[in-house]
Amino acid sequence: MNNLSLDSRNWDAFFIEDVAEIISGRDIYEKERLDGLVPYITATANNNGIGYFVANNNETLESDCLSVNRNGSVGYCFYHPYKALYGNDTRKLRPKKNNRYISLFISMCITKQREKYGYGYKMGTGRLKRQRILLPVDTNNNPDWAFMEAYMKQKEQQILKPTIEKLCKRLIINEILGGGKSLCSNWKEFIFGEEFSIQSTNSGIDKNKLNQKEGDIPYITRSDLNNGMDMFVTEQPLRYKVDEGNVITIGLDTQTVFYQPTSFYTGQNIQIIRHVELDRYNAMFLIVAIKKLVEKFSWGSYGATLTRLRKSRIYLPATDKGEIDFAFMSAFMKDVEHNILNTTLKVFRERVNVNKSKMGGVNWKNFLLRDLFPTLVAGKSKGLNHIEKSDNGISYLGATNQNNGVLCFVSRDKAAIQKGNCIAFIRNGEGSMGYSVYKAEDFIATSDMTLGYNPHLNRYTGTFITTIADRVRGKYNFGYKRSANRLSKEFITLPIDNNGSPDWEYMENYMRNIESEQILKYLHSLKYREYA
Repeated sequence: MNNLSLDSRNWDAFFIEDVAEIISGRDIYEKERLDGLVPYITATANNNGIGYFVANNNETLESDCLSVNRNGSVGYCFYHPYKALYGNDTRKLRPKKNNRYISLFISMCITKQREKYGYGYKMGTGRLKRQRILLPVDTNNNPDWAFMEAYMKQKEQQILKPTIEKLCKRLIINEILGGGKSLCSNWKEFIFGEEFSIQSTNSGIDKNKLNQKEGDIPYITRSDLNNGMDMFVTEQPLRYKVDEGNVITIGLDTQTVFYQPTSFYTGQNIQIIRHVELDRYNAMFLIVAIKKLVEKFSWGSYGATLTRLRKSRIYLPATDKGEIDFAFMSAFMKDVEHNILNTTLKVFRERVNVNKSKMGGVNWKNFLLRDLFPTLVAGKSKGLNHIEKSDNGISYLGATNQNNGVLCFVSRDKAAIQKGNCIAFIRNGEGSMGYSVYKAEDFIATSDMTLGYNPHLNRYTGTFITTIADRVRGKYNFGYKRSANRLSKEFITLPIDNNGSPDWEYMENYMRNIESEQILKYLHSLKYREYA
């Protein structure tokens, strides 16, 4: 689910006791408290409700619960993934749907009601049980747990991304660029153009003059995405000379800076930075410094021209002889990469172990496709002849099992756009009939596709189901097509939970485990290749 909006869902009121079990806390009085490491939850609005850290123990000790203040800062609700003790000025809520993202969503919904309470109108257990909160609902008017989880994951990513970027930038500025703790004994200011070769690109091909036949040579532009690469192209006419790799490119006007390891072509206004000692590790170090250097330039009259770049001063580590310390920069970035790789390996090993622990024996059951996907709709497009192609448009799904069903990209026709987070079933097309693909993003689809929606879908459960669903494709052919009616009567065999319902958690964990194992294999190959 991408770009989820609270306004996109229907909402309904639910009693708090319908979504969580409500349990009384137990006070630990000051004279009883022992200093320790266990969070003790009190009626405060600060520190996620944690009033003290204690070494005490009682029956309230539990993790993955919510707390609601019934006294003090009345009405505040917090989620506690860690084991904690709960005072009697709070109520412990044990969510009936135990998931940290759903719990975070519910906690905010409860906190929104706090204004109605006060010192003279406290939130007792009785009032808490009958307190109504608004929650998004699915097509059956049940709480839409899948949406709540997906929405909070989206919010988490939106919050974490700028924070991580800010921390990384601070690290680089404070440590790599000389502010704060130094990384080596000598730093020195160098004139950029005296130390590095700075030249215009050899190619400089306008995109409208480019032979866009697919090849293996990157075409670099002033974009700040994909390392500046717009596409892969074939060899161009001889008048356009390819630029050799192992260089740094700077996009004038946009001030984009990237390392190019292989030969490439470029668009207009790309500058090439060369040095005999350059490699991919010290290049990563230099890019940070160069980005700081070009921050002073702007789009328009004061852009990063060749003359200005050559005269600019750059602050870099230096050897005892006063020369740029390329060896130090390479060693430092190798160490950074090595540490990141080891940390990432550890994370994915733990993920594999956790997922395996959740995947014990499983039972399977047949489900009618129409029951599994209560919403089945046909694609809205009449064909590519009726829509304009566009490289910057939206993906167009057709009767192919290649490229995840994408035939090309087309202009955004609002009337024809289908919502993502669904499975697209291919009903026609020689060689592709019977296949299915999971689509996370919005798209436009031909009428030869039928789209299935279920609130439990995500990229993991979606790919699990498509893998299973594709096993039926052998029964279809040109003389026996996959009509909408035949599709709705297809059976699909899925793992089930104790209630005989599809075990969505198992499916997600299974696919996460496969993903993590594949990533681990790749990370191991990188480690052995670079650090053996």
